[in-house]
Amino acid sequence: HPRLIDAAHKALDSRGFGLSSVRFICGTQDIHKQLERTIANFHSTDDTILYPSCFDANTGIFEALLGPEDAVISDALNHASLIDGIRLCKAQRHRYEHSDMDSLERILQETQSLQNRLIVTDGVFSMDGDVARLPEICDLAEHYDAQVLIDDCHATGFFGRTGRGTPE
Repeated sequence: HPRLIDAAHKALDSRGFGLSSVRFICGTQDIHKQLERTIANFHSTDDTILYPSCFDANTGIFEALLGPEDAVISDALNHASLIDGIRLCKAQRHRYEHSDMDSLERILQETQSLQNRLIVTDGVFSMDGDVARLPEICDLAEHYDAQVLIDDCHATGFFGRTGRGTPE
């Protein structure tokens, strides 16, 4: 397509050509920030941080957010990268039966004394293709003063009316 060829020429002219490396080795460039701003605007969020892979994001997020005084409450069929990330943090770990809101609510009740509770779910479950029950999960989170983390890498760009993923 002519627009793609033109964009490639412009990038070659402004950035050059050569083997580079990942962002954490070569540093953040203005094009990283431009892409993050574009994605944040697309999702109507304050900001975006890009990682080389969802696995990298998932193995870093839980340890940064949660400590021993907290609980992470995970859907039983969450992606392996979520499970690996959860294993790396010091929070209490709980698992609710897949898409079972009664099971989730029981755990939320049992963990009310903890400082923070984070409900973790895939948006679209990659193995079965079913969709998280986000309205009910978010209602329970609000009722029990918990937060929700959605791994939406299997939905963003193609799921929802405008491709904004599971929340849409």
